[in-house]
Amino acid sequence: MFNEPGLLHALLLLLVVSALYALRKRLPGSKLGRGGYQFESPHARRRRRQLIALECTELVLAGVFLLVGGAKLIGRHDMVELFRSIGVGQWLRYVTGVLEVVGAAFMIVPLASGASAVGLGTIMVSATLIELFVLRRPPIAAMACLSAHTYVAWSRLLHRTASEQPLTLVTIEATPTIEPALTIELTPTVEPMLTHSPNVESPAPDLSTSDGVSAVSPNLHATPASDRHLDQASPALVSPSLERCAG
Repeated sequence: MFNEPGLLHALLLLLVVSALYALRKRLPGSKLGRGGYQFESPHARRRRRQLIALECTELVLAGVFLLVGGAKLIGRHDMVELFRSIGVGQWLRYVTGVLEVVGAAFMIVPLASGASAVGLGTIMVSATLIELFVLRRPPIAAMACLSAHTYVAWSRLLHRTASEQPLTLVTIEATPTIEPALTIELTPTVEPMLTHSPNVESPAPDLSTSDGVSAVSPNLHATPASDRHLDQASPALVSPSLERCAG
């Protein structure tokens, strides 16, 4: 780690984390740069905030270990003196630098950040023991990084099922309520009608009177008076003609 971190180191770390943030948004599985939904349950909203905090922690760890591992690989003076104080050799500096840079690269990927946190956490355990028993100084930076790695590994590996669950949305569907309409059925009233059946013969009128004489219409049976006069006058007209013929 840097022996005397200052403002320049903080600005450099901010620039690296900003670049990693722009890269992380394009990777699958990331929740960075994605706004919340309009209809989102409280549990889904809380889970989304936890994932965003987890990803920000991963980006900061990735930026720190990119800078520290790069400083070990390029041979900064403070790093060279640190491993000379350990007394093992500079090969350990190169091995540690490669592992830190590779672990930082995997920390950027959401699906591989859990395994990367385990690997970098193992390095931090070793760094803590070296600072305690070899360098005889408090391992403040190593313990801080180890705590962050533990948080990432616990969130990604032990709760992988919960973290990979899709965010559930509370959808409100407007279901129209159809009220039964008041229908009035007009039932026609069928009145019985007097129908004349052609098969039924109507009874013939009784034309007989009480005295047994049929009551016939006078127009049918009565002889007109003019016909009677002609009948009476015809012998008188025929008789003179017969007499002339005889004479």
